[in-house]
Amino acid sequence: MFNILQSVFKIGVIATVSWCISETAFASAFEPIPSVIQLKKISPTDWEYLTLESLAQRYDCSTPFATGQSDRLLTRFEFALGLKSCLGQLASITNSQDLLAWQKLQRDFLPELARLRTRIDEIEVNLAQVESNQFSPTSKLTGQVLFFLADSVGADDSSEIFSGYRTRIDFDTSFFGEDLLKVRLENRDVGELDDVTGTLLSRLSVDGTSDGLTELAEIAYNFEPFSGTEVVFGTAGVGLNDIGEVLNPFSSSSSGAISRFGRRDPGTLRGAGGAGIGIKQEFGERIFFNAGYLIDSEGIASAESDQGIFNSSASTIAQLVIEPQSELALALTYTHIYQAQDEVNLMGGTGIAESNEPFDDDATTADNLSLQINWEVSSKLEVGGWFGYTKAQQRQGGDASATILNGALTFAFPDLGAEGNEGGIIIGVPPAIANHDDESLIAESTPIHIEALYRISLDEKIEITPGVFAIINPDTENGATLWIGSIRTRFSF
Repeated sequence: MFNILQSVFKIGVIATVSWCISETAFASAFEPIPSVIQLKKISPTDWEYLTLESLAQRYDCSTPFATGQSDRLLTRFEFALGLKSCLGQLASITNSQDLLAWQKLQRDFLPELARLRTRIDEIEVNLAQVESNQFSPTSKLTGQVLFFLADSVGADDSSEIFSGYRTRIDFDTSFFGEDLLKVRLENRDVGELDDVTGTLLSRLSVDGTSDGLTELAEIAYNFEPFSGTEVVFGTAGVGLNDIGEVLNPFSSSSSGAISRFGRRDPGTLRGAGGAGIGIKQEFGERIFFNAGYLIDSEGIASAESDQGIFNSSASTIAQLVIEPQSELALALTYTHIYQAQDEVNLMGGTGIAESNEPFDDDATTADNLSLQINWEVSSKLEVGGWFGYTKAQQRQGGDASATILNGALTFAFPDLGAEGNEGGIIIGVPPAIANHDDESLIAESTPIHIEALYRISLDEKIEITPGVFAIINPDTENGATLWIGSIRTRFSF
């Protein structure tokens, strides 16, 4: 009996294995295999190739294999790429014969087109994941060299042409993609025209000397802790204009106005600075608020008053920027500035001398208020300007007060003469004392600043800006009109 059961078991196993093998062979025999037409390559003499080439020529469509490959056979996927590149141009065919030929091509290559779309979608998803999830710290080195050729002409028609230069090297580093660490090295030697003319009204956009040494001009770090919030933090070279917005299109020292005054309102956007922190906050797409606190990092040790961090000169800024339209921007700015004894320079070395030191070298505070505007009237014209009001108060050796005013009207002409070029006109009143407890310090006549410039962009790396400005009623001994001309050349790399 046991032998019989053993024999039956063996027969069952053999039958089962045989059935499985048969089923596998049967299934394999009926698996879909590529058809001959799917394996066939496309020759330049085939109907498909000739039809697509004819349609592409008539409907101005370029295919990736149409040039220099007339003898090469194409796979169906390569040919499908050519079809896909012409989908947009050939979608509007109105000729009935062309339409029928185009529809037949799409039907014949429908599987390949579908697989191409799937692969493209997968690649786009992968790229999006890489961009959002992967970032490595990157550093970028940029540089800039300015050359100046300038001259001033006074009442006696005497002039002395001089040249100068400024070099900058910036190390820009990003750790997370949305942040920026800037380290700037600078070297400069540009004559200060006030030493020749006797007035600060004649200063160029860049002047001064580093005595042949390379200076650490700026260390600043910008990052976004939240969406719509930017934090500016620096230990050197940070100014009020780095926190507050400057709406003037000629604000750049290297490609903007050729004069110092023509770059921005000196009352609210110059002052004590160097180290500090600022916050820039967006409220929607059209309202922005900026605020910050800066200290004079160079004068910390010498300040004697108990105001400001480390007894240094200091500045506080609050600014509201509104863009009612994309072409129109307005900014209302308030700053409170304290400057310690022997460090007083309220207008940042711009304007009439007394407006910078209304109480000599005594410690001074100033409350400044300004309104800026810039309107892009058209693609060829921008109109803007500012008005600045300063109330200064003596904080040492007395309690005198003074009122200082300044303002300007600007006209910018983008792409004037050629794309990338820009013309400009600046007409303004530099800082002057309008009221003072000591009436002898009130300006006897109002200084007028008139400037014209034309920036020529030779290419992305080279710009040349010739310009001239006149100072009417300067605070010089004879008060005669001053003329200052300059040719500034910028090389970027």
